[in-house]
Amino acid sequence: MMKKIITLLTMVFMLAMSCVAFAATDISSGSVQAEGFGAPNQPVGPGYRAAKADAMRNILEEIKEVNIDSETTVEYGLTTSDVIRTKVNGALKGAREVKRWRDAEGYHVVMELGVFGGAGSLADAVIPSVPQVDLPEPSIFQNTTTTTTTTTTTTNIPSSPVVPVTAPVRGNYTGLIVDCTGLGLSTAMAPGIYSENQSVVYGLQHVSHEQVISRGYVGYSNGMSNVSRAGSNPLIVKATGLRDHAIRPVISDADAMTVLSENKATGFLNNGNVVFMR
Repeated sequence: MMKKIITLLTMVFMLAMSCVAFAATDISSGSVQAEGFGAPNQPVGPGYRAAKADAMRNILEEIKEVNIDSETTVEYGLTTSDVIRTKVNGALKGAREVKRWRDAEGYHVVMELGVFGGAGSLADAVIPSVPQVDLPEPSIFQNTTTTTTTTTTTTNIPSSPVVPVTAPVRGNYTGLIVDCTGLGLSTAMAPGIYSENQSVVYGLQHVSHEQVISRGYVGYSNGMSNVSRAGSNPLIVKATGLRDHAIRPVISDADAMTVLSENKATGFLNNGNVVFMR
């Protein structure tokens, strides 16, 4: 009996460790950091070089677990494409040292790699360039009921022009904040927003590749303390849920209609002025 209990506990422990090992790397700060160590019995120069080399190995392990989208991590790209592997190695050369110190345990160096930043960045290495499409029309998110009528006579009455349906527009919003607090949102380099009717509201295909690799098209914040990306007068909508491994918030159809209607006035989606609040 005791042997079975020990075996069960071992399995639970291994499962828990597995979940920790494969947890996605958080990129809400816009960068990835890792610390490296050098043995204390080395001279200063070699000690710090060893710590820096260790930090670079660790930062590579960290970026492997960065979500690109709902199906792909950086590690997947590294194992399936020689081109991506070469580009990622090139991006790693741009990592910078942000801190170093020495104590009784040895030498310490912290290295940082920006996720975005244009040509040569991690984003440039792993985010594909996809064909661009226009943002959807607000009218597709209007809840309507189709009624069938039977006509017995035909008249030559001119048809009325079709007027796109939009929500009432204020026209002065500078950006969008999607409030995902309490939902367990995970970060990704290429996330998106969906509506409750399963339509894409905003995603990678709506933003130029140059903008994607330069600054991304979505930022992240913890609370309202770091939402400057959305400007001085952001439109705030509440996510009703998450999808695709918790990287893509879902908003109501009514909110989707409002967001797209307001964007027509000021273009905040086209400029990537979007923040997911966690």
